[in-house]
Amino acid sequence: MIYKNLFIICILFAKICIIYSQNITITAIMQSFFDFETAYYHLLTNGFNEYSREKGLGVELELKVMTPEASGKGVKNFGSTIDLLVSKKSTKYDIYFYYSTYAQTYGDNFVNLEDSGINFKVFDERILKEGCSSSDKKIIGLPLFIDISVLFSNMDLLSKYHKDPPKTWDELMSTSKYIYEEEKKNNNTIVRYHSSMNESNGSTAFYEFINSYRESNNSTHPYITSKETIEAMEKIKEMKNELGEAEFREGEDLVGAAIMFGTITNYLFIRYYYWGHVPLYRATALPGRKEGVSGTYVKSTNLSINKYIDEPRKKAAIEFLKYVSLKETQKKYIINNFMYSAMTELYDDEEVCNILECDVVKGAYPFSMKNNDVDLHGNDIYSKKYEKLLLQCLYEDKSIPETLKKIEDITKIYKFSLKTDDSNAGLIMFIIFIICFVFLILSIAFIFIKKFETKFKFLTRDLWIVTILGSLILMSSVITLYEDVTNAKCHLRVTLINVGFVLSVCPFLHRLITNFPARNKISLWFENNKYLFIIVVMVITMSLNGIFAISSYHPEVLHTSDERNYQKCYMNSMFGNVMYYIIQACNILIILISLFLIYMEWNLKETSLDVNLLATTLFMDTLSIIFLNIIYGIKFKDDVLYSASLAANILFFSVSHHLTIYSIRILPIFGKNKEDSRSILKASFNSESKKNHDLSTSVVNSVSIKNSEYNSSTDSTSTSSSKMKMFTQAITSYHNRRSIS
Repeated sequence: MIYKNLFIICILFAKICIIYSQNITITAIMQSFFDFETAYYHLLTNGFNEYSREKGLGVELELKVMTPEASGKGVKNFGSTIDLLVSKKSTKYDIYFYYSTYAQTYGDNFVNLEDSGINFKVFDERILKEGCSSSDKKIIGLPLFIDISVLFSNMDLLSKYHKDPPKTWDELMSTSKYIYEEEKKNNNTIVRYHSSMNESNGSTAFYEFINSYRESNNSTHPYITSKETIEAMEKIKEMKNELGEAEFREGEDLVGAAIMFGTITNYLFIRYYYWGHVPLYRATALPGRKEGVSGTYVKSTNLSINKYIDEPRKKAAIEFLKYVSLKETQKKYIINNFMYSAMTELYDDEEVCNILECDVVKGAYPFSMKNNDVDLHGNDIYSKKYEKLLLQCLYEDKSIPETLKKIEDITKIYKFSLKTDDSNAGLIMFIIFIICFVFLILSIAFIFIKKFETKFKFLTRDLWIVTILGSLILMSSVITLYEDVTNAKCHLRVTLINVGFVLSVCPFLHRLITNFPARNKISLWFENNKYLFIIVVMVITMSLNGIFAISSYHPEVLHTSDERNYQKCYMNSMFGNVMYYIIQACNILIILISLFLIYMEWNLKETSLDVNLLATTLFMDTLSIIFLNIIYGIKFKDDVLYSASLAANILFFSVSHHLTIYSIRILPIFGKNKEDSRSILKASFNSESKKNHDLSTSVVNSVSIKNSEYNSSTDSTSTSSSKMKMFTQAITSYHNRRSIS
């Protein structure tokens, strides 16, 4: 029997050794502002470790606590700490405790918990959706507990005057004014309302008050410049003026002591987060503009798992989250510590309601979550500016509409638009675009008018139509500047500009090649295959743009000093940048080839005016391409100036091209006194013959003077005349065998 017991003891000892030798230690990081918070987190950690040993999970949790003294700058520093860790894909910490406002900001760095085996059905759906989800709507956080803003009412004073906790702001004002005046008669001074609208907690307090002006608890938070927000700010100013500015913005140290310990009893109403408090105060949901609508919002403290750690540690971390999700854990470590749980079913539990005021949850339900958009309250910089501007509006008597507009500008992305709410530039540029577009289309008619036939001989009608079509395509890229900046629009703009430019220049390039002075097989092929030439060039152009489209543009948000933020196309791919410059180099190559051919044909009198105009056009095209790339590279201080500059450059690019090479031909001065090259050469030839005849006559008359000199002079003159005649005949022959028209 002794041996049997010893054997069992050895087996148990061996099992315990195996369990502990296989323990995985995971580390969690969180921030705490108060000693009792730190104590609570350690209780939870110890509770899990004990649970893990009992269940044989082989998981040990260590807790790293950041205090304000350690971090130096409080929660904003904590946000920076998370950002630093996740940006480096650090594996130092396995679990993060953080506020729900950071969920979307850092959610992509946390493990998707939807298939983790955690029972999320017991938690409030809105909290999971709005406070525990990443930007792609995946659940990446488990709500440990929720902070709820409440109104603490001094029940001794309310009972004394037979008043109930207020449900609207007007009721709060009337009750506080009445009790204040009555207590004043007894030489008692009370603080009517502590709003927490100060530098330490102002952003939250303002957000809640604006939230109380919703139509119902199911309504979304009012937009920052909406009528509801303006009315809320007007009410805040009214309350501050009537209830007392000093008490209205008082610090929170005394408030905490009043609620927790009852050391100060002259506060009537206090807006603060719910926590354990003395019986003197009763907590209710925050009032609203009308009864039944509360300004109370909740924010959860979440648990998330670092996705960069290895699989064994992820599985170990999931065990801790499963432990937290147990109803027993929530009651033991959340409810018993005077905190609210995201498990709404608990507030029908009599045992829970004996500890917490369940009416707070019921009065604020369905819960309103603070917007955790990355650019809003998930951004510490925004929250600081939001708070500062509203405090200035309240205590420095700044204009409400102007203040709200400034707050909107912090995160609003201004768009080039037809709407005139922010600027008329978009509409004006669109009207100019329509006028120019219609003008280019109508101008096609001139090539079919007999009166102007001689002025459009440089190209055939079909090629004139092709070049006008190119200008129209180039001009159409203006449309891509409107509304949201997307990858598709950025690529489309480059493609339209490139294709439009090449198509508008191709007919002239073809004409210059076929008109090359030295006849050869290449120029003859081009002359007989004009459509094939254009098709080949366009296929090459489209192929380059197709390859370029493999890379992606990313809309870059530019923050200006005037807070008029806007987006522009940003290519952060090396391949994409190389392809873009290859496309630009091809455009420049086309211009250089055209200029070389223009130089070769500069002295051909029949086309001299045409090549002069074409040279001018190519010069302006070059400037437009250069300016286009300069505009892309400059960081404008004004979104309107950026978009309008781009639009103006594109319109100038297309319209100047069309006017210089096409529309100018319908002017009376075009072609005036223009002489056909054949007649010019013929007149030149006749003039030379006449000179030769006069010279011969002169020589004959001088024969009597000196016969030997006569013979010599006749030979010399005949030779000179023969050479000149052969030269002019060669040029005339060249032009005669050309189809200039």
